[in-house]
Amino acid sequence: MRCVSEQPPEPDVMDAGSSAPSTPSDCSSMETTTPSPRGPLPASAARQMPTPPPPSPTAPRVEVRRVWAHNFDAEARLIESLLPRFRYAAVDTEFPGTVYRPAGAAYTLTPERRYDLLRQNVDALDLIQLGLTLFDAGGRLPGSGGAAAARYVWEFNFREFDVRRHRHAPESTAMLRAKGVDFDRTRRDGVGAAEFGPRLRKWLRAGLGRAGVVTFSGGYDLAYLVKVMFGPGYKMPGSAGQFEGVAKAALFRRPVFDVKEMARLCPRDLRGGLDSVAVKLNVGRAVGEAHQAGSDSLLTCHTFVKMRESYFDDDDKLVRVAGFVTDITAC
Repeated sequence: MRCVSEQPPEPDVMDAGSSAPSTPSDCSSMETTTPSPRGPLPASAARQMPTPPPPSPTAPRVEVRRVWAHNFDAEARLIESLLPRFRYAAVDTEFPGTVYRPAGAAYTLTPERRYDLLRQNVDALDLIQLGLTLFDAGGRLPGSGGAAAARYVWEFNFREFDVRRHRHAPESTAMLRAKGVDFDRTRRDGVGAAEFGPRLRKWLRAGLGRAGVVTFSGGYDLAYLVKVMFGPGYKMPGSAGQFEGVAKAALFRRPVFDVKEMARLCPRDLRGGLDSVAVKLNVGRAVGEAHQAGSDSLLTCHTFVKMRESYFDDDDKLVRVAGFVTDITAC
């Protein structure tokens, strides 16, 4: 782990009342018609998006705790202390777009080709950021004290990606910059994947996501989590079936819930990206904005909780949707 100084700055925090930018989400939040599977929406489509409901005035304030090399160990210990009480984990990954893309429309791809493109992109690119939200069965978040205290979500910044030297999709890195990513700082001050991978494995052994790991359009999320767990030089398996086996073992056979795939099974039209699905369920964004990792992981959490309460209100129903993940097990 790298130390920036003997007395590091205060932990980077963005709360619901702050105008300071948080680090962004590459795009799991939006359905896209661009070549990148999780890139920004075209302006015309963005104009058609319904307006999300405002955060509830009675909801606790949420802080996005930004994690760098200098505060990684302290934040990791805090997370470890919370795992026995918060048995769900929602994740969102940020990466430099995609450099391997389909020749035609994405909907024409076979499941095998979808996975092949995911495999090629994850092998070629590095994780930039990870958003992590811990929550309990009632959707409650960890916090610093009583009911009125701030609640926490995390945003990890990684140092491996160098925008000057490494392959990337320019429209994706431009969007990340627009949402607040400082690529010079992530390169200089970010957490090393070699340090993060063993800690993630330790969290999983201690109970991270024991009740469920929650994603939205989560194929790339799971792939990058597995890549960072296995470390430099890891190559994705040749088939989706092989990757499923690797991911199940790496995640200690945690149930995985992909909210996008759950939405397909609901009796009403819940098609679209994360923001669109959340609006249709009357779920507001509690902090930050779309394409910010911590914010998107939290919106994924809240959308999952609302969808579970509305349509998967018993364990049997929930078990039936576990394990279906976009670009891996779902068509």
